[in-house]
Amino acid sequence: MTIQYTELLESRKMSRQKGSFTASRVFMVYDDDGDFLSITDAINYSDGVTLGESHPDVDSIFANGFTINAHRERKYTWAVTWNYAFPITKDDYGHDDKDPDTDPTDNTDIPIADDTDVDPPDDEGDDDDSDDGTSDDGTSDDGSQGGGGEGGTGVNEDGSRAFNGVSITTGLSLVDGFVAGATVPAGGAGGSEIAEDDGDVVHEGGEPITIPVPTAEMSFSETVYGTTFYLNNVQMQGGKRNDASFKGFAEGSVIFKGMSVQKQASDMWDVTYNFVWDAWSHCRQIAERNEDGELVWSTDDPPVLKIFWKQPFPETTGFGFSP
Repeated sequence: MTIQYTELLESRKMSRQKGSFTASRVFMVYDDDGDFLSITDAINYSDGVTLGESHPDVDSIFANGFTINAHRERKYTWAVTWNYAFPITKDDYGHDDKDPDTDPTDNTDIPIADDTDVDPPDDEGDDDDSDDGTSDDGTSDDGSQGGGGEGGTGVNEDGSRAFNGVSITTGLSLVDGFVAGATVPAGGAGGSEIAEDDGDVVHEGGEPITIPVPTAEMSFSETVYGTTFYLNNVQMQGGKRNDASFKGFAEGSVIFKGMSVQKQASDMWDVTYNFVWDAWSHCRQIAERNEDGELVWSTDDPPVLKIFWKQPFPETTGFGFSP
């Protein structure tokens, strides 16, 4: 495994208000061997940014939080946004003092804010059923979070989820296409050929044109109570599509982009789950090529190309972890 950790310099931002700076930096993180890289490995890359590290341009502000999402266009790639600010409270750096932590345990370690010792669940990672229907790692049989109360596993003491809100933004994704109006394969499965009478051929001599594909960005939020918050393997679901209907959207048409967690008090966490829907179920169109990379034209008059649906996000999962 060789991790690539690259800053997008054009995305670096900084602002100043009343003498105090805030800033952000965006990094692309991936394994150049093409293997899936977990959120934990991406955030805790040894040569990457760490909590409490000073900004490269203004050494009075320090990294105090991050957001990580699956990259929209690149498979197995994470987009990590690091935020920088001057420390105001002891919680700004995730530890119990107002000085930057020069040697943090890691970026995903969330220390306990009071004197209560809370241990992780026993046999973490096992999925043995318990009496309340949840597994030892805090997830239920359908993949949703369970347990509640102390431990911050996603459900309140009365068994409810403190659902806060919904944010939906519709838009368009401009993609290269060969056939407009073609039937998208059921469930977003790739590999099928587009029939000659399915849709309108719009490419020019084998060169694709831009086709607008409707999309929707969705965020669902909840408040979780407990002295600690466990990811419950939700970080492993990034870049996967829904294996069943989700919020009224068809199977395979929604991708889980990632989640963000904000600690609001010693026992309160605001959690947001981010998804994106795509009218093509995230499939893309490719033309048949030979081993030399050249287009393969039929012997018909006029000659035609075979166009196939390609699914760059083949893995699916249940979204029961979302409120």
